[in-house]
Amino acid sequence: MDVLNGWHRRGALPPIVVAVLWVGGVFNLPVFRRRLADEYAWADPVLAAWGLGSEVALVLGFAALVFGLGALLGRWGARVLGGLLILVSAACAYYMTFFNVIIGFGVVQATLHSDHELSSEVLGAGLLAWCLLLGLGPAVWWWRRVPPCWWRQPRRRVALARLLAGLLLAVLMFVLAGRSLATVERHLHPDDGGQRPGVAGVAAHAYVPSNWMAGVGMLASRAWVARQLERELVDPAQRHTYVPGASLDELLVVLVIGETARYDRFGLLGHHRDTTPHLAAEPDLVALAARSCDTATQLSLACMFVRPASVRPGEGLQPDTVTEHGVFSVYRRLGFRIDLFAMQGEAGFYNRTGADAYKLREMIAAQPENAGREVDDMLLVPELARAVAQHRAARGAQPQLVILHTKGSHYQYSQRYPRSFARWGPECLHTHAACSSEELFNAFDNSVLYTDQVLKSVRDTVRDRRALVIYVPDHGESIDERTHFHATPRRLAPREQFMVPLVFWATGRFLADPALAQPYRQLQARAAQLAPDQAGHHNLFASMLGCIGVRSPDGGIPAADDLCDRAPVRPGRLAVTP
Repeated sequence: MDVLNGWHRRGALPPIVVAVLWVGGVFNLPVFRRRLADEYAWADPVLAAWGLGSEVALVLGFAALVFGLGALLGRWGARVLGGLLILVSAACAYYMTFFNVIIGFGVVQATLHSDHELSSEVLGAGLLAWCLLLGLGPAVWWWRRVPPCWWRQPRRRVALARLLAGLLLAVLMFVLAGRSLATVERHLHPDDGGQRPGVAGVAAHAYVPSNWMAGVGMLASRAWVARQLERELVDPAQRHTYVPGASLDELLVVLVIGETARYDRFGLLGHHRDTTPHLAAEPDLVALAARSCDTATQLSLACMFVRPASVRPGEGLQPDTVTEHGVFSVYRRLGFRIDLFAMQGEAGFYNRTGADAYKLREMIAAQPENAGREVDDMLLVPELARAVAQHRAARGAQPQLVILHTKGSHYQYSQRYPRSFARWGPECLHTHAACSSEELFNAFDNSVLYTDQVLKSVRDTVRDRRALVIYVPDHGESIDERTHFHATPRRLAPREQFMVPLVFWATGRFLADPALAQPYRQLQARAAQLAPDQAGHHNLFASMLGCIGVRSPDGGIPAADDLCDRAPVRPGRLAVTP
């Protein structure tokens, strides 16, 4: 607050100007430096100065426009809106400064809608101190300095004219800066053919307050559109015909949805550490270095189990839109019972699976047998065993799909595994940004080692069944000093946020059926030929059906997407990355 008071006293700056410089300028200083080093690193110095200057003008113009519109609401409206702008922008600036996180739709959606226990693990003393010093203090200063609204000032017309003139200036500044950046983009990338996201759009997602406000706006509009589309979603089980090529009696499919796992940290996929000893020792196991369809949990869960043709790409940095139900509707049509057990809280996705029954983490942890136990992914294994046994006793030969949604390797990585699995150290054991790359990767690798143990326990549980186990995480992760996490907008995200393993394993009883063994052998042969990132989430819908011998005579299972089919595999849609 002393800094703000100093600005105010020395230049007699209006409070709104000081607030704009604080939010649009001070909070974004580290981003200005990174943008200059990254986006304009190879540009002519004049072009770099022009581009960065335009971005500064764009950010300040937007901040001035928002604060100015708040002033039109009167003193209390300006106080509340301005205070929220400062506080929320301070929190976002902390992660932008220390973790190099791009605040966009995925981050906003994860913060507001996803598992709040996982979200709370990225909070720490550093964030609290930052927000108290750079957020709460300036917000209190703003609250006390906001002048009376224009209609309560002695010279009302003059006050209104000044406010409107300020708003006009902010609009002009914002518009001209956007046009200037369009010109800069033509000079920076003259031959990209429109494949890269626009510099102005990237800038809007790089700085506060436009990034988090755009995310909130996109979330609100998407929620409204989703409600409309939910009633219009096409059911592939009704549109197409699906015919089992083998008996489905007593068939068990276990789908393990991982979290934040990168394939380059899996030993059986080339990592120099033996992070997956049990997976590597398993016969008839197929592992692929695959690609996710998005970079955030909710976004990936929406697109990873649907037909690729049903995904309508979003414009610019907007998320995609899905127009069909997922593969689970086909499983229900084929007569499967669906059970779901989760260590997370994505109830929206769970409801879309049409599960006959499901348990969330809180329900599992509250069971008497789990009293005092660590709440981690291993608690899912007894639920799997109990669900399979009860189903067989009650329903006999009816096929069954069990979905297990894990915590996997979600940050904070060191909280994902027991101390007995802390093989590599030193580990990152806290939530602030001081961890080195070595500490982060050590903790991440330990979490993968524990995932390997959980998957072994899953396989051991169903080893004597006629079963197929599929493991696939939702997205990857950026891991480095001051550069980690995920949920970067898909067109801006680095490659590592898409790098996920895709694992299939079939039991002996499953492979004893020639009608099931044939497509699985095709999968094994194909895995040896596919390059990294060629397979991915776009193959799940077709492969979850094709690998159990289901076919569709009218195109419901595109052969090019089915990893268990002889047709050449079609690569997934790749995001544009810088």
